[in-house]
Amino acid sequence: MKANMVYYDYLNENSKYFTPNKPSVSEREFHVTNLSDDCVVTREENSVWKMYKFKERSLQAQGWKIHISATLDNAEQILQKVSHILVERKVHFKHLASEWDYFTTNSKIANRASSGKFITIYPPSDDDFLHLLDLLYAALHSFENGPYILSDKCWKNSNVYYRYGGFAMMFNEQGELCIKDENGELLVDERVPYYQVPSFVQEFDQYLDSLNTTSIEDKVENNKFEEYEFQSVLRFTNGGGIYVSERKKDKKKVIIKEARPKSGLDGQKVDALERQKIELDALSKLSKVDGIVNILDYFTHWKHSFLVEEYVDGMDLDSWIVANYPFITNGDIKVYKNKIHNILTKLVSIVEEMHKNGVGMGDLQPVNIIISEDLNVTLIDFETARPKDSEGKPTLQTYGFSHPRNKNNGERDWYAIKKILRHCLLPIGPIEDIDPDMYDYQDQWIEKVYGEDFVPFVKMIREKCNQHLSFIGEEDRSHAINKNALKMDIPSIIEGLRNGIEKNFVPSEKLIHGDVRQYESKAGKYNVQNGGTGAALAFCRSGTVSGNIHHWIENELMRNIDSIEQGGLLTGKAGVATTLYEIGYKKEAINIFANTNLNSSDISLRSGLSGIGLGFISLYLEEKDERVLEKAIFVASIIDTFMSEKKELKVQDWAGIPIGIMEGWSGVSLFYSALYAVTKRENYYLKSIECIDKDLEKTKEDKSTLQTIDDSNRLLPYLSGGSIGIGIAIVYLNHVSDKKRYQRELSLITNLYRVRCSVSGGLFDGAGSFLIIPPLLGKSDSAYTNKKDGVIELLRLFLIPKENHILFPGQFCYRLSDDFQTGSSGIILALEGILKDNPLYWLPLINIDDFYKNTKYSHDVGCVNAAPTTIKQ
Repeated sequence: MKANMVYYDYLNENSKYFTPNKPSVSEREFHVTNLSDDCVVTREENSVWKMYKFKERSLQAQGWKIHISATLDNAEQILQKVSHILVERKVHFKHLASEWDYFTTNSKIANRASSGKFITIYPPSDDDFLHLLDLLYAALHSFENGPYILSDKCWKNSNVYYRYGGFAMMFNEQGELCIKDENGELLVDERVPYYQVPSFVQEFDQYLDSLNTTSIEDKVENNKFEEYEFQSVLRFTNGGGIYVSERKKDKKKVIIKEARPKSGLDGQKVDALERQKIELDALSKLSKVDGIVNILDYFTHWKHSFLVEEYVDGMDLDSWIVANYPFITNGDIKVYKNKIHNILTKLVSIVEEMHKNGVGMGDLQPVNIIISEDLNVTLIDFETARPKDSEGKPTLQTYGFSHPRNKNNGERDWYAIKKILRHCLLPIGPIEDIDPDMYDYQDQWIEKVYGEDFVPFVKMIREKCNQHLSFIGEEDRSHAINKNALKMDIPSIIEGLRNGIEKNFVPSEKLIHGDVRQYESKAGKYNVQNGGTGAALAFCRSGTVSGNIHHWIENELMRNIDSIEQGGLLTGKAGVATTLYEIGYKKEAINIFANTNLNSSDISLRSGLSGIGLGFISLYLEEKDERVLEKAIFVASIIDTFMSEKKELKVQDWAGIPIGIMEGWSGVSLFYSALYAVTKRENYYLKSIECIDKDLEKTKEDKSTLQTIDDSNRLLPYLSGGSIGIGIAIVYLNHVSDKKRYQRELSLITNLYRVRCSVSGGLFDGAGSFLIIPPLLGKSDSAYTNKKDGVIELLRLFLIPKENHILFPGQFCYRLSDDFQTGSSGIILALEGILKDNPLYWLPLINIDDFYKNTKYSHDVGCVNAAPTTIKQ
């Protein structure tokens, strides 16, 4: 799943901040009405399941489990039938708690391995399992079938399914769910979207097949499935797969799109099969329009339907922009703007012809536009198509390229063209949707970058689109503040951002509005990364800490500290402790440190042992308590073992990448460098070098810059997952050793100041990352002023000026954010880092300026007294 899909559940139209979206489906809960007195009903926090257990009946660790599927319409009836059978026999079970939980579990973006599972049953024995299969089949065989459960085997073509797996939670050292084999050894209980059984129950599985009177693979006459050779998968969704295939008779390359009935529900509860039929109908009507993908075949095989389309050579417009946009300021803008002129002219022509044939695409956006090597344009993916003038709420739409006030698909297409043009010229998130006043500054920026000669073309496209729109968009704005007239020196920006945060404080448990991780993570409201602690740190280091913050610390954070399970520097208790200590709550901070759990296989800076170890070192430098240093050395011993055993780095965050400073080896290097600084043990220095080398292996030189390259072949410059994080590790290694290692690599990394724009503005994955470059260089660098001005100019694209304050957009610019990772708090700290000439200033380590100075190499300072090598925990 793409990281941005997580955000769609929090795009509430009534808020400019991320807040939970109002469900499009009823939140009505499902209820079991025939419960016995000995039945205990539970529902864990944030779980979609309601569990039913019976006193005096134990739950075995593993076995044959039964799943029941249902449609949204018959779920309540099926639950009553099934629960009556189970309660009478005192069999443990659980079911999806509400209609909304059913919808999210079967939606287009849901996990297809768990889709379709409405009720899960835990039979106490194999005999009970067999008996229940028949009882449940008899009770349910007349009901309409729900979504097919891909991980299971269907029992007699009904809503009853089964698989072998774990009943209770058992984990191995890697944190994977497990069952035990016949010898009692742990075996990973894979939750995959196809049926499989462990070897020790295969004989019983074959016995089940002999009883199962309906074959899963029904015989198909004129099997068209056999006419194609499936070669690769482009992607899977819960609604089905998209495959690259070859037509056997003529070796023609094709795309085959699969649709699963009752699965992949969209916002209007339309399933994948119905959307596929919509696409088939639309493409049939557009078969003679150049620039629209052609249909080649349509057939049903087993329970799924398949639409065969021509294979279109090229890349989607989003990927094309990444490959062609001159992100570095010395790139050739003239060549790029000529290509955009060509592409947009063709796109407008295709949409005009499409509308003449009465079809509106409805979800026109960069991913649905294929650009060939010679700049031919082809539109794909018509599952949201409708008659262009028919009004109604869209089933699917892409944020940033649509607007709720578009009346029909025709309007949606023309509005999308305007937003696509702007995205091609300025590929950042849709910040103008948060605040339409940003249009003026963006127009000025576009004219400055592309030249006055390009402006008439831009205006022509906009005017052509506006002729078809009842809602214009960029003209629907208040009196815009002239950004060029504002003070954009660093102290003024910091003051404006502070005022913006304070103006929008939340008098509740989270203190600030932040990223969606505030809702997705239990610690999200409190930690440094996304919660109030990050804002408290920003205020502490940029001025005074207001009474509102102290009130939040004492009445919310302190009272809920025990609910934070994670220990990480950015995601958990370690960062809370360092921040509290710096603000003045020293006793409370030391107590949190004393209870920090060091039993973890996560060694990252963000959430693991490297960050926790750095927190201990910063506390040691303040308290000079050898026991604290011993803990840091103990952390190093765990990481030493991790490295010697050549274990793979773990990523805890859904958008994380095991490269760089947050979750890569550079974060580990930072810890080893700090530990070397306070112990002068050479092995820590060498470990730090080894870690940097590991990350540098995953970098690529591109246009006189150095960026990391991930498994998807993306070049990444950022603080999180990118080369700027490696640059910090390099600078700090040299800071603690007085060496000048990796100078060429560092020069290429700091050349990233010439980046023209980025999708997001935040500290971790956006424009804020580049604010680290000036302190990486140091004020003594001859090009310091020029490079500092370059990164501030980049930041200005994201600053939303108001009369007495400045607002800042969060991840993807979908909504505002005041947090550390994606919003205003992180930007304040990065800007303060420029003023303090400290590349670590953003880090939540105690009194970071003193930390940076006290770990600097000095010829006059001897070794700090080293702690014993044998540590007891």
